[in-house]
Amino acid sequence: MGPRRITVHLAISDSELEWNALSVLGRNARFSVVKGSIGYAAEADVRIIDQPPDPDQARALDELTPPRLLFLGDVESDAMLLRAARAGAWAFVAVSADAQTLGAAISAVAESAGSPLLKQLAGSNAGSEAVLGELSTPNVGRTDENGEPNPLTDRETEILELIARGEPSKSIGDMVGLGEQTIKNYVLKILDKTHTRNRAHAAAVAAQRGWLSPVESL
Repeated sequence: MGPRRITVHLAISDSELEWNALSVLGRNARFSVVKGSIGYAAEADVRIIDQPPDPDQARALDELTPPRLLFLGDVESDAMLLRAARAGAWAFVAVSADAQTLGAAISAVAESAGSPLLKQLAGSNAGSEAVLGELSTPNVGRTDENGEPNPLTDRETEILELIARGEPSKSIGDMVGLGEQTIKNYVLKILDKTHTRNRAHAAAVAAQRGWLSPVESL
């Protein structure tokens, strides 16, 4: 039996970019493609976007399990990775990427236990320090082994590591013995402490600052 089919929702605002993506994905029998705006409740494994969702859409998407977001943007840079993280994306792919690269990224987003974007952020160049300055404002609190301020409690760290692995609130609650609403309350505290916009953004910030397990283990 071969690999399972992956349903991809194209929620791309640029019509030319959408056509190009559709052309690429249509040539790969592994992908089933649906189209519609980002507010369209598509049953999909991966949603491809080229613009960050507005705050209301971001909050709604944060409560979903799939689809995970893949951000298409200009050439990969710290600034574009930041934009993707803020959008809640699980991966970033440059619009110039070839079909093989895009296909591999979609498969990784759909099947990876952790966020590929965390690995991209971990491998970004020295300019990422400037990005970190925008991602979060340090808080006074516990510090990690590098002396970085760490505002998260042990429980919040445990929950955020499960978020980074792609677990939804209900599954996290089952794993740690707490109710789903309690987990959602913890998530709100985590977003507030990390000064982030959504779960993927918080995981990216925490991973970059060394507050989570090494990226390779996520």
